[in-house]
Amino acid sequence: MDVRTLANRELAELPLIDMTEWLVRKGEHDPTFRLVANEFRVVTTLLDHGYYIEASERMTPLLGMKVPAAFHRLGLALEVKANGKKAAKRRFRSFSPAVTGHADLSDWRNAFKWNKTWLGLPLVVGLGLVALIFWPDSEPPPVTPTASNERVETVTEDEALAKRLEELEQEVARLEEANEALQAEDETAEAPEAPAVIPLAEVETLVSDKRYKEADALLVGKAKAGQEQAVGFYRLLVDNKLGEAEIKDYAAYVDTYPESGYKADVLWMKGIAEKKAGDDAYRTTLAEVAAMDGTYWAPIAKSVLEEE
Repeated sequence: MDVRTLANRELAELPLIDMTEWLVRKGEHDPTFRLVANEFRVVTTLLDHGYYIEASERMTPLLGMKVPAAFHRLGLALEVKANGKKAAKRRFRSFSPAVTGHADLSDWRNAFKWNKTWLGLPLVVGLGLVALIFWPDSEPPPVTPTASNERVETVTEDEALAKRLEELEQEVARLEEANEALQAEDETAEAPEAPAVIPLAEVETLVSDKRYKEADALLVGKAKAGQEQAVGFYRLLVDNKLGEAEIKDYAAYVDTYPESGYKADVLWMKGIAEKKAGDDAYRTTLAEVAAMDGTYWAPIAKSVLEEE
C-alpha cells in the first residue's frame, strides 16, 4: 500500500476518542500522562482542522513514552501529511525495535519497504563490514626472496576495509537515487475550468474533505453577493493548506472584514504563520485570539502561549 494512502486510512480509522480516554485513565495515576492527555486533545483539534504540521510536532514527546502502538501509527500518519514520506520514514526509524517490530505496525513496515527497496542494503553493508572485520586471518603464502629484492606494494587490512566501505556507500547512494526516480509520482491533475461565480457550497464540501487543490481550482472568479467574507476566508484557508498564503494576506482580511465571523480562524492562521517565520508578533496575535472567549481557537491559543 502506498504510504500516503496508508496515512489517510490511519487518520480515518484510528479510534482517537478511545486513545484520549486511555491517556486520561493513565493520568489518574501518573501526572505525566495527565499533561499528555491535555496535549493530545490539542493534537486531535489541530488534526480536525487540517493543521498537520503543528499536530505532528506536538505528537513527538508522546511517541517517546510507553503508549499503545496506535499512537505511533498516528504519529507516522501525521508526519506523512505534514512533511512527506521521507520524514515519516525517519520518524519510523527513530522508534525502538519493540515498536518497529510490533504487529500493529506491519502495514507501515511493508509500505516503507515497498517505497524504498534499498532499505535492506544498510544491513547488508553492516554485515559485510562485520565479515571484513572479523574474518579470520589466514597464513600468508611464503615469499621467496629474489635477488633483485623488488619492492612489493601491499594494502593493509584497514585500507581495504575503508575502500570497501566507500564502494558500499556509493552503491547505497546510487540505489537510492534510482529508486527515487522510479517512485516519483505525478500528483498534478488537470484543473477544471474556473466558473464565472465561485460555487461556495462546493468549495466548502471540498475543503471539508481536505481536497484543497480541487477547491483551489474553483476559487477563481467572482464571489456571489453576500458571500464575499466566506469566499475570502476559504481563499485564505486553501492557500494556507497549499503553503501559498502570506502573513500580509491574513492581515488584509482582518482589515477588510473586522467584524467577520471568521476573524478568530484567520488570526489563528496568522499567529501560526508568524510563529513559523520567527516573528515575535505571533504572541500578540495569539493573545488576541485567546481573548476571544467563546470561539473555538481561544483555549488552543492559550495553550500555545502557556507552554512558553
